Amino acid sequence: MRSSQAGLYLRCNRKSSCRQGFSRADVRRELSRPLNGYKDLDARWTQKNGLSYYGYKNSICIDVDHGFIRRYAVTPANIHDSQMLPLLLDPENEHDYVWADSAYSGECFDALLSLGGFESLIHEKGARNHPLSDAAKELNRLKSSIRACVEHVFGCMTMSMGGKLTRKIGLERNEAWWGLKNLTFNLLRYLQRSAHVVVVA
Repeated sequence: MRSSQAGLYLRCNRKSSCRQGFSRADVRRELSRPLNGYKDLDARWTQKNGLSYYGYKNSICIDVDHGFIRRYAVTPANIHDSQMLPLLLDPENEHDYVWADSAYSGECFDALLSLGGFESLIHEKGARNHPLSDAAKELNRLKSSIRACVEHVFGCMTMSMGGKLTRKIGLERNEAWWGLKNLTFNLLRYLQRSAHVVVVA
């Protein structure tokens, strides 16, 4: 930015046109305005455990027996987990059981799973006036021991794969980034399983 006799001349890196005769207040306002190229117009805010997060969500479906990511869906963070269930179901999976947390509970999800030939092992969810019975809590605890496998995936990404923080702008770039991240996890998982294979001669 430089000053000239004809007034103030802006040599802009913006997509807006440069004009002469700006006042000092105009210049401050122009420079303080966020650049569209640096704003993520697709990302959204969400809250979890009282904390606010901005960005995207990577929802995954894993194979319980082998630990591979079978399907995934990347969405803005404000999209509820339950809306991704139809995209995550894998009809080619050998088993028909589906484990998930209580965010996926409800009659509509049970009907969807039945329609696809799946059997629901989703956590039961209590209500304000209808708390879970001791038997339901125990059943949820047993389901958690299997459902926890999906948390191991995110734990591996956090501890061994550089974390889950992306610096990409836009949904398409974040979809590509998460796709490569999920693929890399599957490759690491394959190497891990291959190292434990015992060959019997």
